[in-house]
Amino acid sequence: MENSIKHTFHIGGMSCGGCVSSVKNRLAAAPNVTSVSVDLANKQAEITSSVAVNAKTLQNAFTNTHYTITELN
Repeated sequence: MENSIKHTFHIGGMSCGGCVSSVKNRLAAAPNVTSVSVDLANKQAEITSSVAVNAKTLQNAFTNTHYTITELN
């Protein structure tokens, strides 16, 4: 994909496949996000976006949930 940026984030609060599905759907709906891959075992999400996105912006996708998101270096 041209002009895509990948970010890896730690996702707190995931414990099952349902959590993975919820997190993936919420992040995929965030502005400028083009794809999402979620790894339950490592509690991480890899997000591809058309512009740079940060954890604070993505945390809005988790409003009214117990999930948290932190960018990994």
